[in-house]
Amino acid sequence: MEHKNTFLLHETEEFMRGELDNVTVAESRILLDMVQGAYVPYGCYTSPAIPLPAFDAVRVSWNGGTPPGTALEAQARVMVDGNWTAWSSFGRWSPYLPREGAKPAARGPLVLQHDRLLLDSKVGTQVQLRIYLYSKEEKQTPTVSLLGVSVRPVDVIPAGGRPVNACLHLMPYVVARRAPALRDVMDLAVCLTSLTNRWGADILPEELALAMRDCQPEADDARSLSFAAAAAGCWGFPAWAGWGDLALLRAEVRAGYGVVTALESSPAQIAAGLPAVRYAALRGFANKPDGSVEALLIDPWAGGSDFDAECALPLDDFLVAWNNLVLCMRPRRHGVPAGCPARSSVWLRRERDDPELYQMHLGGAPHPLPDDFCGPPADAPAPDAPAQAPAKGAGVLAWSLPDERPHATAAHRALHFTRPEKGGIRLARPAENNQPPLKYTVYAIDPAGQTLVGDVLVTP
Repeated sequence: MEHKNTFLLHETEEFMRGELDNVTVAESRILLDMVQGAYVPYGCYTSPAIPLPAFDAVRVSWNGGTPPGTALEAQARVMVDGNWTAWSSFGRWSPYLPREGAKPAARGPLVLQHDRLLLDSKVGTQVQLRIYLYSKEEKQTPTVSLLGVSVRPVDVIPAGGRPVNACLHLMPYVVARRAPALRDVMDLAVCLTSLTNRWGADILPEELALAMRDCQPEADDARSLSFAAAAAGCWGFPAWAGWGDLALLRAEVRAGYGVVTALESSPAQIAAGLPAVRYAALRGFANKPDGSVEALLIDPWAGGSDFDAECALPLDDFLVAWNNLVLCMRPRRHGVPAGCPARSSVWLRRERDDPELYQMHLGGAPHPLPDDFCGPPADAPAPDAPAQAPAKGAGVLAWSLPDERPHATAAHRALHFTRPEKGGIRLARPAENNQPPLKYTVYAIDPAGQTLVGDVLVTP
């Protein structure tokens, strides 16, 4: 459901209207040309010029598959005063890269930030998109299933749309129960997971958080809406970012879709530890008996237990806090693309000399975790290279035990976050000899969002 300030390309016929350079289109996806049985190393798709309402800011979104050894790079240029600006890149994308958003830069009327393009004292009227496909592997190609642009209109009165009274069932999760090391991106990842898991996926917020994180050392915010949409696309969910109004939110809810929204925190909320801009998933609107309206949210910052996330704000308060940024999502259309970060099963084996230490075995062979799998220890000296800082390139190791009742998704389980020890993970034994065995589930998630998962019974 496109809005008047948003334009999406996601079908074969739409892609074919653009310029294809060393790329082709098949089954609603752009992919590299193949020559003599091997994919060419790079190619480019360029869209036609896209007329849009007069605007002062641009956001670009893309979805696709990027197997290891491949990458995508989206670019945009803007028509200003009858002339095209230079192309601006939003960074190379792949879960398997230390991906970085756009490098902040100013050139003429353009101010490029890590996930958006701003116009300084100018107004744009058209946008043109292009996306490069790269591959180092002759037998692998990245694919593009969606390419979109959204602009922030100027001198436009926001529309309210037709009221709706509906509540969608989104999966509730809170930041307080997620990996502490990923706190700076976890609210956006939680909102994405709330949307994906309602459609039958069973993704951990940590998997999405690691796959979407902007690893640029100097970035003020590791949360990139462009990268978040791309990460959702990796798991096969069409997603795009942009600007909207109340009419868009109501239309999405009426059609049965949740929406990720960006809310600006009050000074009191910032003093209480909330970020200046936080993300919440909109799950509907409620008409109260007194005639007032509430916005129903999944707020990852709302409390300490997952169901605390299901909360409501008076509509007027919500509209004051909302900065009009949205991320929209749809159910899977074409399955999971090649290159989706995968889950692999591992076998956990107890060490003979240390009965509480367990080593992972993958495919029948030992699979020790490096000491820095979760980043350098807290007491370790900071590495010389900023790009190696623990907050930007580390994985997550966690274990869980069965809860009192089963959960709809694995993300509702209580995860306990730890660090590798001698290449393995330490799991405590039952305190008493007459206690039943403990069934542990272990998760090791690497910086690409790929997960090793295994179960083991630990006896006294």
